[in-house]
Amino acid sequence: MTPQNGNGSAFDRKLFWWLLPVSQLLALPALGACPAGTVELRPDVRALPPRDIAMLNATSMKFSATSWNAGDGKLELVPRDPVPDSTGTLKQPVDQRVYCSGGSYYERPAGSAAYHEAHNHVHYNDYANYILEQDTSSPQNPRKGTKTTFCIMDTTGVNIQVAGASGSAVFNWCPTQEPGFNTQGMSVGWGDTYGSNLSGQSLAIGDLAPGMYRLRHVFDPKGLLLETNEDDNESCRRVEIGDGANGRYVADRGPCAAPPAPRIDSISPASMAQNTCGDVVISGANLVPELNVAFAGGTGPLPNIKNTKFDVAGNYVTGTVCVPRVRKGKRGGLGNDPVWDVRVTALFGGYSPATRANLFRVTQ
Repeated sequence: MTPQNGNGSAFDRKLFWWLLPVSQLLALPALGACPAGTVELRPDVRALPPRDIAMLNATSMKFSATSWNAGDGKLELVPRDPVPDSTGTLKQPVDQRVYCSGGSYYERPAGSAAYHEAHNHVHYNDYANYILEQDTSSPQNPRKGTKTTFCIMDTTGVNIQVAGASGSAVFNWCPTQEPGFNTQGMSVGWGDTYGSNLSGQSLAIGDLAPGMYRLRHVFDPKGLLLETNEDDNESCRRVEIGDGANGRYVADRGPCAAPPAPRIDSISPASMAQNTCGDVVISGANLVPELNVAFAGGTGPLPNIKNTKFDVAGNYVTGTVCVPRVRKGKRGGLGNDPVWDVRVTALFGGYSPATRANLFRVTQ
């Protein structure tokens, strides 16, 4: 399977393996750390719910999967020299490059990659598991599929409003004819989507009994990646499998558990002068990184927010609000209602929108 870039075009990957003398093979590197006085800028791989669930053929279902990075720093994977395993097969160790607030970085082991001759490209191993199980308290005999990614990429801008996000894709291609495993990764605010049309995005269901099931996506199932949060790597959708007049069917029946509705209570400070910027705190509940923050409903210059950062518990979000300069002239000024609603919406994840009216005032 070949992931797609943001425009939908596919990239092929090639890896030329070079047999190295044992004396030249690198030993496993020691775990590193950031210098004193700096902090780690770890990524945070979050799982968006499975989507595009449909029949691939008479006996298999297909689906799309997206993981994305909501952390403090980018996810970046780099190669080490290939080494032979106990059978003499050449394997490619992979390190995670962890960046530090002072600009330096260190590298730590993060699993391996494997070259598949038939596919003519490299897989980063053990990145995601796809699990289909009965929708019961004690599911039996789950149907599992293991997903290995050829190249983790920036394919989907999930929330480029979050702090540290890139305005455009950075890891947006994988060079062909590389003499070694090429660097892969996900920028902050960006996700890697594997469409349902790609090979590997399916599970066999022809022999399963009709009924309700759960389709679970688990990213980094072996905990190979160092993250800010290890508890948000899984997502789930309920699916119905049945037999109709035209044969086997599958239907998306919604989230396994409805995501809690976000709520906005207050913003502090609650006012800001035109032509200024300042930091704010928006308090509420169930505020998650998939949410974009915006202002609406007022008159005069439209405030905007950037560099949002979400509390792990979902109780608040911080960010920087900027209010443009008022326009002069007949239609300029603040207008008759320079008090703005604060709202949150999500393009991904199935989160409902929330609005708190008349919460933020713009002054002269």
